[in-house]
Amino acid sequence: MSKTKSFSAKAALAGAVLSAAALIGFTVYGMIYDYFDTVVSLTLALGVAGMAAYALADKVWSELLNLAAVACITFGMGLFFLNSYPVWADRLNNISMYGSRGTLVPVIALLVLMVAAIVAGIVSCFTQKEGKAK
Repeated sequence: MSKTKSFSAKAALAGAVLSAAALIGFTVYGMIYDYFDTVVSLTLALGVAGMAAYALADKVWSELLNLAAVACITFGMGLFFLNSYPVWADRLNNISMYGSRGTLVPVIALLVLMVAAIVAGIVSCFTQKEGKAK
């Protein structure tokens, strides 16, 4: 493994950190508002693991892990957005029809973290990773 990381590996590490922050934030959000989705947390954990493994392993088998991590985080973000529909509907329409838990601030903050992790992962997909093992 090389001592200096490529831009691709640094972007993947940034994506892993952002995914970890989203995972921690989602866990806290789930505990505070009595809402926790195991699939969302699993997809975020897979995103962290995939991006970290891509950045830290200089093996051929790790070359597609950043792409797989982006797919996992994207799926989790979509599921989280779908499950947060009651919050959006109740808060934006100033009603309590869906009995939503929580406010829009943590929902939007989590979505922004997930989008940032996805962007970092996509950047790592389109930049070259130097020092590959053959």
